[in-house]
Amino acid sequence: MKAIILKLLHQSYEFFAVALTTGFIASFFIPIQGFLLFTVAVVFADTITGIKAARKEGQKISSKGLYRTTEKIVVYFVAILIFEGAKNTFNIPFPITYMVAMMISCTELYSVAENVKRITGLELGTLITKFFKR
Repeated sequence: MKAIILKLLHQSYEFFAVALTTGFIASFFIPIQGFLLFTVAVVFADTITGIKAARKEGQKISSKGLYRTTEKIVVYFVAILIFEGAKNTFNIPFPITYMVAMMISCTELYSVAENVKRITGLELGTLITKFFKR
């Protein structure tokens, strides 16, 4: 009986360690999950519009170009995670993670706008400006 109780206690310590570690990791990722998900969305939007534009222009689609999608997501994730870590570690008083995520998003959204222009011939900036001037 004593061996069974010791075995249960040992297992619960392992469970406690796993739960504590998971909670610590989640407490870091949960505040920035929106940044990470939006980064994936804009990179995929850029990839899809880029493929459509390349097909329209008769360019060849290669695996090297598609590899860049994964590479961009990883680099952007690392940038967001590093700046979030710096903000938490050094108690940076301004929202640096928001700024980094905004710069990444603007870069990708600009690329999407360029691809839309290549596909349709219309500039999104001009269309948006005309829409709001009504």
